[in-house]
Amino acid sequence: MLEIKGVTVRRGKKLVLRDISLSLIRGQLTGVLGLNGAGKTTLIHAILGFCPIAGMIELDGHSLAQMGAKERAKQMAYVPQSNQTGIRFSVEDFVSMGVTAYLGAFSRPGQVEMERAKAILSDLGCGHLIGRGMDKISGGEGRMAYLARAVMQGALWLLLDEPVASLDFSRQHTFLTHLREYVRQKNAGCLMTIHDPELAYTYCDRLVFLHRGQVVADLEAGQQTELGKALQTVYGEQVTMDFQNGKLIMGWAEKKFEKSP
Repeated sequence: MLEIKGVTVRRGKKLVLRDISLSLIRGQLTGVLGLNGAGKTTLIHAILGFCPIAGMIELDGHSLAQMGAKERAKQMAYVPQSNQTGIRFSVEDFVSMGVTAYLGAFSRPGQVEMERAKAILSDLGCGHLIGRGMDKISGGEGRMAYLARAVMQGALWLLLDEPVASLDFSRQHTFLTHLREYVRQKNAGCLMTIHDPELAYTYCDRLVFLHRGQVVADLEAGQQTELGKALQTVYGEQVTMDFQNGKLIMGWAEKKFEKSP
């Protein structure tokens, strides 16, 4: 279990997160939604130890603050919001480096790790990327390479920051399908920030809404009435919603303005 207990984050005088408490379990894909600036990325960074916090974060009863970077890497894999540019490794080399936390200080991934990296890419439907350079593939293909590297890492907790941002329609669904399958097959835990409530409803088991640095709703995906309230709290009362064939369909009720006399 990943437990976030009363976490507050400040950046200078700005209060970014305020008294956040969540208990996350393995086997669930949890989506974190909210407006830009709501604190979604900061929540991911707080868990990873990228920023100072007030409060406590524990993994299976052990404080993450007491874990070294290498131990954290064995426990948690991170997929950042945007691909790093200028990486000149082949895709399979990049993926194989997910095992770095398990190697000695002067060791490098060998043939066994390379073959496993290729197998993971193939399992994710990305076998066509083998042999290509990270600097020669598209942004969407890069996101799949990052996911493959996280799988290669073998961590049972995945932290993903806007993994489907800027992906085209088909690649969004491909990415999230593979991610959900991995979470269920490996009984992994996953916390993912995401902008699209419709995608989140389709793929996530749990939805957490952040608004002005606070959790305003923590829901199972099937709680439709509560979901409607959360959507309007975060995005405004003009949000409309409907459910068809188990899918969330959102709209926007155009506000009518009275003409001045």
